[in-house]
Amino acid sequence: MKIGFVGCGAIGSCYASYLISKHEVCVLDTYAPVIDAVKENGILVDKNAPGHGNGETVSVRPALATTDPKEIGVCDLVVVFVHYQYLESAMRNALPMVDGHTMVLCLQNGYGNYDEIAKVVPEEQIIIGNTAFGATPVAPGHVNHTGYGATNMGSPKAPMVKVEEVAEAFRIAGLETDVHENVMNAIWHKLSANCCINGVSALLGTQNGFINGNEYARETAKLLCKEAIEVANAAGCTLDYETELEHVFEVSRMTDETISSMVQDVNRHRETEIRIINGAVSKLGKEHNIPTPCNDLILNLVLAKQSLYLGR
Repeated sequence: MKIGFVGCGAIGSCYASYLISKHEVCVLDTYAPVIDAVKENGILVDKNAPGHGNGETVSVRPALATTDPKEIGVCDLVVVFVHYQYLESAMRNALPMVDGHTMVLCLQNGYGNYDEIAKVVPEEQIIIGNTAFGATPVAPGHVNHTGYGATNMGSPKAPMVKVEEVAEAFRIAGLETDVHENVMNAIWHKLSANCCINGVSALLGTQNGFINGNEYARETAKLLCKEAIEVANAAGCTLDYETELEHVFEVSRMTDETISSMVQDVNRHRETEIRIINGAVSKLGKEHNIPTPCNDLILNLVLAKQSLYLGR
């Protein structure tokens, strides 16, 4: 399968490193230093995921790395790892990689990525999901793979046979992959954990394990999770609060030393994904007349924090 990556950041680099072993993988990134580094050294991955790494740094070379989507041409699958605020423009830029048979997969955090991609690509070609992978950037073209877990995918509109084809392409490359008929259950399963961990960690500058290990953070997580599950179920999911809350604390324990992507964004003075994480709970809560005061507060505090360095 010819697979094109749009965005070669931390998580995208980890996925590319697996898929390169079995597929023709091409990498597109608009940040020239990343592409220059990949051309020179390959994608460098520090293998530190518990149970799936030995601490070594490996180099994997894609078939092509470029800033020009026309050089890549049409792909069977386009995997998008771009923050939601850039998704629409990134997909428009990547249109030379897409035709009527191309499937587009997004595994980014949050709720709302699908709508951004659907502004550019027919919904019948869009697959969404999430990942339990953890990774942090080291340098352009060099990432530290800190966590391994299942990849979840499904689609509201695409034929399930197409979703299964993509899932099988992942599986043969050694990636644990699950297909979901109701993919929104899987989306909100992770989103509820993100709501409890990412924003609080971004405000406090802590690693993920703080949420489980600190009594005040645990109480905050309970409130945030309760609102998220109420909203998710009102929107059509079938999630159990106690089960999802335990998942929050399990994620915190399992990724104890991981620095969340939102903390990384704050540290690098970039816009965060808070609007499609706690902000998604707030937005859908209003649509379904469900009060979400705790998620509202985290949303506004993170927006206030990032406004200090963004100047807006």
